[in-house]
Amino acid sequence: LNRMPNLMLYIEGHTDQRGSDEYNQSLSERRAEVVKEYLRNRGVEDGRMEDTWFGETRPVHDCNSVTCTPAMHQLNRRTELRVGKSSFSYTGRKKKVDTMEE
Repeated sequence: LNRMPNLMLYIEGHTDQRGSDEYNQSLSERRAEVVKEYLRNRGVEDGRMEDTWFGETRPVHDCNSVTCTPAMHQLNRRTELRVGKSSFSYTGRKKKVDTMEE
């Protein structure tokens, strides 16, 4: 991140589907904020990080439609990090990079 100032870090907090919607939303916010604080303490500029909280709305396993094991619930409790371009410009050497599209 320090060598590529045009990259942004997107932090996404998630929870499992147990508990109330309000609690899970707040929990996913706290998860994302802890990761953001960790990175901030290690020199990542605050303006290069963006956090979003999804609560229980984007599960890996939809435990409302299937019976989930404890391991499946655990996979739903996560913080995901994505790296993407920002409006900052990078003046270093340009390289062609293959990207995967969803």
